[in-house]
Amino acid sequence: MPAKDPETAPGADPLPAALDVLRTARESGLAAALARAVRHLDLTAPCSDGGLCVLPARTAPDLRGWLLAGRVVPVERATVRPGPRHELAEREGLEVLRVVPDDTAGPGPGPRSVPPGPGSRSVPPGPGPGSAQDRLALAGTLFAALRAGLAEALLERAVAHVAGRRSGDRPLLERQLVRAKVADCVAAVRACELLLTTSGADPHAAPELHRRLDEADAALTNLFGGAGYLADHPVRSLYVSAYVGSLWAPSPRDPGEGWS
Repeated sequence: MPAKDPETAPGADPLPAALDVLRTARESGLAAALARAVRHLDLTAPCSDGGLCVLPARTAPDLRGWLLAGRVVPVERATVRPGPRHELAEREGLEVLRVVPDDTAGPGPGPRSVPPGPGSRSVPPGPGPGSAQDRLALAGTLFAALRAGLAEALLERAVAHVAGRRSGDRPLLERQLVRAKVADCVAAVRACELLLTTSGADPHAAPELHRRLDEADAALTNLFGGAGYLADHPVRSLYVSAYVGSLWAPSPRDPGEGWS
């Protein structure tokens, strides 16, 4: 009997879900980890306020709702069209969609929810447990975990890359400047993973995680040299993940919380 995919109800401990997404990103890449994150969000996908969403290709038919402009929009209350093409995202197995809420539809009886399938739960339409705000906060944490997993996997590639290249008669990795860059990358990635776990995946830590991951991604890309800026290089997943995050997981921060 196949194992049941874990799901995380908004408001529950997000750390197991975050670690699951991190592990998936590290082992299977961006598209697989994004699909796991959507499952942990109870098959709802975050969108930008303008309705743009990036998902693994052919994921949309399985969704139950969209997180859009501070609310949960059930799938039957929205029209989904192809969004602007993004070549690098397509290379990662992703597609850009434009979600348009059907605000002209009359209210149906009771809560607006997707007709439940076996074992499914209705999508709450507004504030309260499982609200759009809860799910959006969870999305920010899960996406930070996704980026940390990608960075960890590419760190291993980057070290192998510089170890296999030579500068004069010495391996590139023996050069002091290169070793310092590698050390900076290792420290940045490990710091993100440590913050993720020590914060208990608190959503208020997510913006700080994303800031540190921006720095780690830039340092990792630089380690690959010119190859890191080619469209067919695996490091493109860092650029694509930053693009996806700008639409997929905006995370409000509590100004009363600080992280270091």
